[in-house]
Amino acid sequence: MTKSEPDADRPEAGKPGPAGKGPSPELEEQFRRFEARVDEAVRAIGELRRERRELRNRLEEANRVRAEAVRRIDVLIDKIDSLL
Repeated sequence: MTKSEPDADRPEAGKPGPAGKGPSPELEEQFRRFEARVDEAVRAIGELRRERRELRNRLEEANRVRAEAVRRIDVLIDKIDSLL
């Protein structure tokens, strides 16, 4: 095979459909499957972003609760120290 010859062993997916109009049905099906996978990936990315925001908010709340607990413990220790 020379460089000017088309790939004889390639599947029909790259060849035009009936009467040379438009892509072949195989290529259209391959594109539909690819598009579905892209849509699924976009949905997954959106879900991961939502989960990340939720986890970030929960972490911020946990840090606020922790800081308040530390402050209360410090107040209690100061009160105990003043009694001794």
